[in-house]
Amino acid sequence: MTTSTIDVEQIMQSYPAAPEMQVTLANWREPTLSRWAFSHVRQIMPTAPIPTPDQPSDMQQAIQDLAALDVSTGTDPMTLGGWLETSQTDAFLVMHRGKLVFEWFGGWGAADRQHIIFSVSKSLTALLAGILCKAGILDPQRAVRDYLPEVAGSAYENALLRHVLDMTVASGFTEDYLDTTGVFMAYRRASAWNPVESGQTTDGLRAFLAGLPASDGNHGHRHHYCSPHTDLLGWIIERASGTAFNTLFSELVMQPVGAARDGYVTLDSFGAPRVAGGICVAPHDLLRIAEMVRNFGAVGGKQIVPESWIADFRGFDDSAPWQRQQDGPRHFPDGAYRSKWYRTGLPDDEFAAIGIHGQWIWVNPVREVTIIRMASNDLPVDVDAGPAVHAAFHAVCRSFA
Repeated sequence: MTTSTIDVEQIMQSYPAAPEMQVTLANWREPTLSRWAFSHVRQIMPTAPIPTPDQPSDMQQAIQDLAALDVSTGTDPMTLGGWLETSQTDAFLVMHRGKLVFEWFGGWGAADRQHIIFSVSKSLTALLAGILCKAGILDPQRAVRDYLPEVAGSAYENALLRHVLDMTVASGFTEDYLDTTGVFMAYRRASAWNPVESGQTTDGLRAFLAGLPASDGNHGHRHHYCSPHTDLLGWIIERASGTAFNTLFSELVMQPVGAARDGYVTLDSFGAPRVAGGICVAPHDLLRIAEMVRNFGAVGGKQIVPESWIADFRGFDDSAPWQRQQDGPRHFPDGAYRSKWYRTGLPDDEFAAIGIHGQWIWVNPVREVTIIRMASNDLPVDVDAGPAVHAAFHAVCRSFA
């Protein structure tokens, strides 16, 4: 039996699981098995809890049936409902003017089940950084080595925190999700996302970061997407605040937004959090956070993330580093990247957070629409699937005046 013929609903449902149904640290991101794994990450690797308040905030509803919306991208007709059924989507939620108007779940996605959000974690981590900057605990213009002397001799030795936030550190790291033998696989082993095989060793995530190689470029010149930069941001947050990331994110973000279900974040074997991609939250709680960002950091009249921080990345218009990417912009040719959020450059000033395997936050401020998508797409980055995702977002947003 191949993974393509596995009944998704039967994965890990016998005791013990049949070999082809067994999810492990070695195979949890493989096609089909990921349908179960991405909603059960804490059963695969170490995690730390992100507690929520005893009383979650109410989420107002004005449910509509959007399933019949036309999301066609070519000659073959396609509805939103049809696309959701066939696109390995696990959760798709829409909010309009603060009210939940549509929700859909597939695979192992469920309202009460935390789903890994991969690099959307970066955008959430940067919100926490913004709070700490307002409090004077962090300063974007301060040198990384002031927070972490351990980075001397690495790519970060002369970088500023702002370079880390904007992914403009000049490093020799290559973000290759399909790598099985090189630096990216070493990064995953250091993060405890892959097993350490016989004859291999790892000193953990922080040691990996402290040894990240530099490149010949200048910091700040061009955007270079590099996940370790956000893990470094997590380390800076913990060092500067003297508090574990999961505790701080709970106290300053999850509890103030009124999240309903505890989240969690993956850890390496030394207890370092993988904040670049390891945050796992329930769908409605991700929607709560995204809607807070649409409202410039406020919930119910209470400011959670500084308005100025969110206004800065939503209005950031220096696209030069973005345009100087080595292979050109992968997303949004007229966009920009600031504080780990994507500014799309599209007519409605949409902005986004993106994670591999199909994770999205999409916000259209003009139409007052917030969308979150959780998925378990086979490929980490599927260029061919991109037009359909964007067509779905645009169709949903256009349905609201």
